[in-house]
Amino acid sequence: MGPLYFSRRTFIKYGLATAVGAAALRLEGKPLLSEPGRPGQIAANETLPSAPAHANALRGVKPTRVDAHGHTVPGLTADRAISLMDKAGISHMVLMARGRNDALTTEIYKQDPQRILPFVSTMYPGWHRQDSRVLSFAERQLSTGIFKGVGEVMLRYYGIPSKNEPVIDVPADSPFIKKLSDIVVDHNVVMIVHMEPEAEAISSLENLLDYNKKLKLVWAHCGTVAREGLKTVGHADIGAIMDRHPNLYTDIAGVQPKSVAPSGGLRRPPITDSGGNLFPRFKELLERHSDRVLFGLDTPYMECWAEEPFKRWVEWADTVVAQIGDTGAAERIMHKNAERLFNI
Repeated sequence: MGPLYFSRRTFIKYGLATAVGAAALRLEGKPLLSEPGRPGQIAANETLPSAPAHANALRGVKPTRVDAHGHTVPGLTADRAISLMDKAGISHMVLMARGRNDALTTEIYKQDPQRILPFVSTMYPGWHRQDSRVLSFAERQLSTGIFKGVGEVMLRYYGIPSKNEPVIDVPADSPFIKKLSDIVVDHNVVMIVHMEPEAEAISSLENLLDYNKKLKLVWAHCGTVAREGLKTVGHADIGAIMDRHPNLYTDIAGVQPKSVAPSGGLRRPPITDSGGNLFPRFKELLERHSDRVLFGLDTPYMECWAEEPFKRWVEWADTVVAQIGDTGAAERIMHKNAERLFNI
């Protein structure tokens, strides 16, 4: 399935099939989401916001989408990943393995190499310990020409105790990460990082961006902080940091409200209210930096690959970009930025 392209005016005024479908279900009084704790079941009290008023203009049309933040997880198959992409109108998808599982990522890539964008896995203890041997591993993997980048590099991560995840603290300006950034630049690929917005972590990230101005770095999740850190750390003004560093990008992955997230999945505060309306600070971010914001879902656990939550996340993203006034911004966020960044 090749990309579908639309004029800027058409895209921003699109009658999204997904958003319209959600609105139709809402009007019919049908629930839209799995009940917490019961994957695959439907909660009677949870619905998506109805589609914007202009969403009826082009009923049945699906714009191009490039998912810049997906994860390979144990149990995922190529058939499931590609089927969900087809159903959601996603032309390409980044896949970053959970753990040292590049073989599974490569297997899925081989099923559809024109659409899967594999990343070298960095989510296992060797990376977290800053073991220099994994830098050689990254060099070898990138030399194959298959991989589009490395990630998701966990710089500062609080972990989820119930999932036995470790707390991680790797300074972005450490010799280890600097060397990794050099390898990434040498291969003209991308680094995607996860970093909680603590002051010291932000300072180290800016040092890295100053050290390697050719590095194309995506700080995931719009600079938001995990719920575990909300009591002591607030969201970063990532827009101001992007003003200072033209090589810094971000994505809207993992910041959906609970009404569209699966049980046991994402755990970050949303960038929209429960009605799907962008909070002003995030609307400003998407408008001001629409050339460096990427669409992404974030699927780090198998429950995230269930069909219903997957579809609802895409619908939510469609309603998000529909709120941006610039007629070209939606196209940039949903696919053009990623096409440029990943050389699609």
